[in-house]
Amino acid sequence: MDSGTIVYSNLEELSKSIYQLTDGEADIKGWPVRNEAGDAVGKVRDLLFDPEQNAVRYVIVELSDMGEDLEEKAVLIPIGLANLAEDKKEVVLPDIHHDQFRAMPRYIIGEVTPQIEDEIRSVIGSPAALRIEDEIVEIDRANFNRHQA
Repeated sequence: MDSGTIVYSNLEELSKSIYQLTDGEADIKGWPVRNEAGDAVGKVRDLLFDPEQNAVRYVIVELSDMGEDLEEKAVLIPIGLANLAEDKKEVVLPDIHHDQFRAMPRYIIGEVTPQIEDEIRSVIGSPAALRIEDEIVEIDRANFNRHQA
C-alpha cells in the first residue's frame, strides 16, 4: 500500500557539494551543449553528484535556442551520454529528438526521485533516439550512467 511518502534520490549539485574535481577533470559548468549534428541544445548549469557512490550521475542542461515549440527548462542528461568535444570546451550529446526533450521532466533542485530517473531513462531510451536504420536498439541500462572517457 502506497503511504504517499515521496522518496528522493540522494543527489547533490556538484557546486553545492564537498566533492572536488581532481587534476585532469574538466569543470564543464557554463559550457555550451550541442548534439552530434552540431545543433545548439543549451548549456551546462551544473552536475548532479551521488555522494554514496562518489560519482557524477547527471549533467544538468539548461535547454535554450531550440525553437519556439520547446520551452526553456533544465533537464537531467545521464553522464554516460555526454561527451566532451575534442577541440573546444563543449559538451556533445547524442541526437536526442525535440519530442524527447519536450517529454523530459523539468529538473527541480532537491526533487529527483527514482520515478523521475526512470522517466528520464524511458524518454531517452525511446525508439526515436536509438533507431539505427530500421532496427531498434535497447539501451544498455548497466552502462547508462557511466561516463565514457
